[in-house]
Amino acid sequence: MESVDLTEVIRHNYLMHGLSAEVVERIAALASVKDCSGGDVIVRQFDRQTDLMIVIEGLVRINSFSGERIAEGGPGCIIGEISLLDDKPRSATVLSVGKTKLAVIPSSGLWKLMQEDPNAARTMLLNLGRVLCMRLRSANLQLDTVVGKNDFATSR
Repeated sequence: MESVDLTEVIRHNYLMHGLSAEVVERIAALASVKDCSGGDVIVRQFDRQTDLMIVIEGLVRINSFSGERIAEGGPGCIIGEISLLDDKPRSATVLSVGKTKLAVIPSSGLWKLMQEDPNAARTMLLNLGRVLCMRLRSANLQLDTVVGKNDFATSR
């Protein structure tokens, strides 16, 4: 895998939509690159670590504690948004599928930046809310499939 321009990775991620170039550069300065091989555990469910990660290259698989696949994500996928927000242990285990490259943004630095720049905080938290809403909608659809009904879709 080649070297990465973290500023460009962060600038083009949907979580950073609406942030100024200066804020994006500040976030990129906090970030580091992590290379993973296939099957590496990126985060383990119940771990206390709260850093935010963005998949740069490759694929990740999100598993429940029982090992059941919850989802997969490729470039641009955000990892760790729930623990970033609620400062609680990780809610799932994330594994790399093949060679994977991540941008790791320390939660402490991100929160410090948001405390210093309320406009950036508002934008990022709104974007995080949108990500969580999208994931909740997806989980609801998966649950409807498992249960075997989709009352909302059929009631329209």
